[in-house]
Amino acid sequence: MAARPLSEAILNYTVSWTRVDWPVDWGTVFGRSGPLVVEVGFGTGEFLVDRARAHPEMDFVGIERSWVSVQRLFRRLDRGGPENVRVVHGAADFVLERLFSAESLAQVYINFPDPWPKERHHGRRLIQPAFAQVLAERLAPGGTVTVATDHGGYASWISEILGSQPLLRSGFRTPSVCRIRGRKPTKYERKALDAGASVRYFVWRRNAGGAMARTVEKVGPMPNMLLKGKYDRDRLPADFEACSWQTEHRGVTVVVKLAALYTDRNGDSLVEALVKEGAFSQHFGVLVLARPGNRVLIKLSPIGQPRPTWGVKQAVGRVGEMVLTRCPGLSVAESAVGR
Repeated sequence: MAARPLSEAILNYTVSWTRVDWPVDWGTVFGRSGPLVVEVGFGTGEFLVDRARAHPEMDFVGIERSWVSVQRLFRRLDRGGPENVRVVHGAADFVLERLFSAESLAQVYINFPDPWPKERHHGRRLIQPAFAQVLAERLAPGGTVTVATDHGGYASWISEILGSQPLLRSGFRTPSVCRIRGRKPTKYERKALDAGASVRYFVWRRNAGGAMARTVEKVGPMPNMLLKGKYDRDRLPADFEACSWQTEHRGVTVVVKLAALYTDRNGDSLVEALVKEGAFSQHFGVLVLARPGNRVLIKLSPIGQPRPTWGVKQAVGRVGEMVLTRCPGLSVAESAVGR
């Protein structure tokens, strides 16, 4: 069977998670209600596809930040892969926290996460106390997380962190074991075992009790500003300088950067913007468009498909302030960017 076009694979397999309410309604995504299973960092996709094929009654979500790995999984799914697999392209810690409801996951698999062996890089490891807390809260009571690693130092690190999480307990008498009966190894796992490496497997279960509240983050209206008055189209391009701001919003560090400006033959402008809100980063454009009747519209460009978060609204507002500063004959007629 020939591989379908990439555009069609994206449409069929990926979840457009920046465009929908959080947490995602997975029943709508899969068209049914089944036990939800997540693999974090699926690599080649072999393990994920095998598990999904073996358990058609379950719904599988693969989280991966590598676009190369995402495309590998597409090719596997195109070769007669199971229908119960969807892909989220993003950072695991953020995706797990925002896209899944409390106590919604039956199983989570984390196969051979990067050990970041140098001590100065340990802060980059995926398994951290805060991640373990989110993981425990997303698992349903009795749900399991399975972690595999062939790095001894990381195994000790994982053991300590999981052991400090009161919502989780080991499924064995020891924190980890050297073998799981019936497990089909990943490609990396086979290579490690063939080379004589010692692999440690953690299978930890969510304790009953301690129910978590369910919160929903709705997709809000797209932010825009409407200015009125005399607008000099040449002032903004002539005076533009890249700039950035950092602030706090509800305990989250927010960085807004206006990186570059582009103009078309009509004199309309697009400002390249980057917003980082905690672990969530967005790269998009803000349009500055002259309108009839001495009006100027400032709005999000569809480039980058930005989610209208608080930080994105700040970026639109900063562009508006920039235009107002350079064109004192303008004033705000309408604004949907908040304070």
